[in-house]
Amino acid sequence: MASYFEELEAVLDGARAAHAETLERVPAGLRASLPVDATGVTQAIEILATAVGIGAEVLAERDRLNRANPAVLHGRVFGRAPLAPETVVAAFAEGARVRAVLLERLAVEIDGDALRDEVRALLADHPPPESDGAAYANPSPGGRAAPVAALRAAYDAQERAVLLCAGRLDARGA
Repeated sequence: MASYFEELEAVLDGARAAHAETLERVPAGLRASLPVDATGVTQAIEILATAVGIGAEVLAERDRLNRANPAVLHGRVFGRAPLAPETVVAAFAEGARVRAVLLERLAVEIDGDALRDEVRALLADHPPPESDGAAYANPSPGGRAAPVAALRAAYDAQERAVLLCAGRLDARGA
């Protein structure tokens, strides 16, 4: 039987491969709207939450926290109108902030405040970009690329955080 760590590594690898395949198939204009993909981290959170008996609670909290996501709000106001680049980044950044809350909650359930603090520190080293749109108005070379790079770093940190949690769960013998 695979450990949680091994299972989540496979989930994350599969999600990365699926995202890369999707990017190859979509037009360039749409590709810019998909700078990152949280599918693997989201699935990993669900797997770990179920393993520690808080799956339904975590799903409900995720749904509640995502109600104010910029993409969701944009859709409610403007329907299917295309999203501006800063709205895309803001939506992905807000999703990362929601997952950070869930990861901290999960860490406490797995191994208490010490693991929560480790997860919090890992995520704090790579925060999602701010959603003020200032970087998009900035004509400097890093202007538009900087928020996407920060977003990718935040998503990578979340992958490391779920693997940290999985390793700790495995060590507990769960």
